[in-house]
Amino acid sequence: MSRPLSRRVAASVAAAAVLAGGIGLGAGTAFAAPATGSLGSLGSSGSAGENAGEYPSSATKTTDNIKVTKEVVGGSVAPGQKVTYRTTFSLTGHPDRYLAKVIDHHPAGFTYVQGSAKVNAWHLIGGQKTEPVSAVVDAANGTVSVENGAGWALSTTGSKTVTVELQYLVPQDAKVGAHLDSGVSFNVNLFGSTQKFNPIGAYTTIRPQNPGETVTTGSANLGFGSSDGAGGTTGSAGSAIIENPAGFIGDIISNVLKSAS
Repeated sequence: MSRPLSRRVAASVAAAAVLAGGIGLGAGTAFAAPATGSLGSLGSSGSAGENAGEYPSSATKTTDNIKVTKEVVGGSVAPGQKVTYRTTFSLTGHPDRYLAKVIDHHPAGFTYVQGSAKVNAWHLIGGQKTEPVSAVVDAANGTVSVENGAGWALSTTGSKTVTVELQYLVPQDAKVGAHLDSGVSFNVNLFGSTQKFNPIGAYTTIRPQNPGETVTTGSANLGFGSSDGAGGTTGSAGSAIIENPAGFIGDIISNVLKSAS
């Protein structure tokens, strides 16, 4: 083995060891992307760090007997990554309501991830369940909407609620440290006007990319992740290290050897 090649191999192994060591120290927080959770179990909202009190990642508003909670799942996101907004509707008392349309107001520059819209609502057959729905994008007004002409049922009887999830791609030039508010509007059958909370006070905090995300979005040669059709990638070098650290290091050495041959 030539001296330049041996130095490159040694440097690659050392770098991989540092990354793998960082995994052990970070214990799943340094490299893991925010979990999106599921519509069936809402869980708690993520923290926005030291500014969580001033810039909360969730907010609740009430109009008439309808309570609306909008949540930024995970609370923070890095430029070039995806973020999920979850909005839940419930009633504080009678009468029952039927939610006909939900309009999500997202921060400027965010791009809707096609096919990501889901609604958890009550059905006559099957009860409360989640299903994908079609979404209408209005880029000029910065909104994405879903609707049901007959209306999704809201009732305190049987705890009938409606939860809408939408996913967005954050622009690559999003400013780290920014706190971006969002909003929601909705129509209820027999209501005379659209109800609007925009802004609502549910902030997305833009954080720096973690090491795994930096490799994923910045190095095509390593081949980590695949296109998700929305300008981002799926998978990450961070998850590859966690799942198979020995294989990850071996792949780096193999790539170095191939490039030098």
